[in-house]
Amino acid sequence: MNNLTDNILNRKSFKRPIVKLDEKIANRIAAGEVIERPAAIVKELVENSIDAGANSIEILVSQGGKSIIQVKDDGWGISKDELPTAVCRHATSKLIDNEISNVNTYGFRGEALPSIGCSGRLNIKSKIDKSEDAWEIFVENDKIIELIPTSLNNGTCVEVRDLFFKTPARLKFLKSDKIEMQSIFDVFKRLSLINPNISFSLRELSANGGGKSIANYPVKSSNFDNIKHAPSNDNNKYSFRVSQVLGREISQNLLPISLSNEDLSIEGFISLPTFSRSNSLQQYFFVNGRPVWDKNLTTAVRVSYSDFIMKGRYPITVIFINCPTDSVDANVHPAKTEVRFQNPNYIKNSIISIIKSTIANHNTKTSTAVSEGMMHAFKNNIDFENLSNNKEINLRGSFSNSNKKKNREEFTNFSEPFFKDLSSRNYQYKLSDEKNINEINLEEKNEKGLPLGSPVAHIHENYIISQTNEGIVLIDQHAAHERIVYEKLKTLFKQENVATQALLIPEIIELGYERTSVVLDFNDDFERLGIILEPFGKKSICVRSLPEILGQINSTVFLNDLADELLECDNISVVEEKIEKVISKIACHGSVRSGRKLNSSEMSVLLRTMETTPFSNQCNHGRPTFIELKLKDIEKLFNRN
Repeated sequence: MNNLTDNILNRKSFKRPIVKLDEKIANRIAAGEVIERPAAIVKELVENSIDAGANSIEILVSQGGKSIIQVKDDGWGISKDELPTAVCRHATSKLIDNEISNVNTYGFRGEALPSIGCSGRLNIKSKIDKSEDAWEIFVENDKIIELIPTSLNNGTCVEVRDLFFKTPARLKFLKSDKIEMQSIFDVFKRLSLINPNISFSLRELSANGGGKSIANYPVKSSNFDNIKHAPSNDNNKYSFRVSQVLGREISQNLLPISLSNEDLSIEGFISLPTFSRSNSLQQYFFVNGRPVWDKNLTTAVRVSYSDFIMKGRYPITVIFINCPTDSVDANVHPAKTEVRFQNPNYIKNSIISIIKSTIANHNTKTSTAVSEGMMHAFKNNIDFENLSNNKEINLRGSFSNSNKKKNREEFTNFSEPFFKDLSSRNYQYKLSDEKNINEINLEEKNEKGLPLGSPVAHIHENYIISQTNEGIVLIDQHAAHERIVYEKLKTLFKQENVATQALLIPEIIELGYERTSVVLDFNDDFERLGIILEPFGKKSICVRSLPEILGQINSTVFLNDLADELLECDNISVVEEKIEKVISKIACHGSVRSGRKLNSSEMSVLLRTMETTPFSNQCNHGRPTFIELKLKDIEKLFNRN
């Protein structure tokens, strides 16, 4: 180990002449940029098949792709004369007039096949429609071994065996077969999502020669027109494929998004805020038909859901973005998995806008997982077998003969006043402020037709039971009113001038040249938010005022957070998020608390206000404000289905 350290420290002492790399070494370096693992080979080969106009693509792998990768398609194929050229570096049919800034295909570098030929044993069979014969070419260690006639239907079959057999050092850095297979499956899903007009299948070959199907996504036909678990917008061309790839549970909890103007189109699906995952692995982004990763896109989703989702949870998204090819650079990464937008803020703000408006328009819809969880709890807690022999229902103490009288009083006693006046600051509201209770004079039968129905009971001094035409709704009064108050506070905050609090002694904070410069670039935005900053030399900033709503904060930590956010994301969302967190705390203390009994009119006011308040299907902390049970689900509990 000491010798290795000495070599590293002394490497500058050896002067070597500048020479041109050997062609084989250069090819291996180029191959390493494109082919870092088996999933990269699958990606490149499937993209070639898509560019070849295939209607069906079949993928076969063995040992996580280390032993065999085979991709077969029914595209237009490669002629005998073009096969040797296809495996040469920088040979491609996918650029028009050599214009690299206007690319409408997947592969255009001409690196995939020669890179694969440097990484393993490559075998290509192909037949074009006009030819009677199919041809097969063998490539090993970047050399063409032979070109012979073979048998094949129209299309191309590419097979790669013994990956990295010439570079075993790279092979040992691959993960286990299971992990490599998961990576291949992820690539498979992404390419399947963006190409709903192509049938995809993925099979795994076992060590004993048998095989099993991993996934099969046929193209939608008349047999699938009535699929029940597709997302709600069946007019979306991606809806059926999304239901195939993501499954029934996720599809039922997706909302369609759509935005279109002259220079930008955004469509796809986003999950309800109350339906989330513990990681961001199920966030899919596509730009001009290409699966990509871009920090501006992930930031846009995070900001969009920051107000609606629990901390540490991530929404599910499938977002398709189409924009002019000259406004996005797809040539940033050798594997073309990253892009660079000409106007990233425009893209980001558009995504935030469409996600927030979509969630707001579905404020009376909640996740099926919440309802299913409630059904599961009912089934586990009710002893159905003993119902016929037992006069009391055992709901783990909720109802019993001993407390029957008490519960009856809780169901019927609506005479207690709503709640006493709250005096803490001017940001707090009563339900009576939302709407004049005397104006609420709806017939019960009419209320049942409304999304949240007609209130019929108030239990445990916190939950409202409401009856709708299709079932019942259970509402958490504190969580629901907290969202209502929060939205009102945010509106007032945006409409009025932000109250600022001048610091008694202005603080000088040293940020360094780069961070000081980027903060001052947003000075106008900071003033709108009540933050008054002035330059203090080239490396420091003078803080004179901060928003009053933030209260007593550490200015140094606060400004450093701002600088970090601006350097990473080029926006001031961190400021708005901090202010919104303070507003959220105020709303929590200013809303109706648990333990306050509501009368029937007050409950109606709350339900009607929820129906007109954006994002009211979850509170500020991401918890659901209500749970809906359909009548058919209730009947299942009693075996009436």
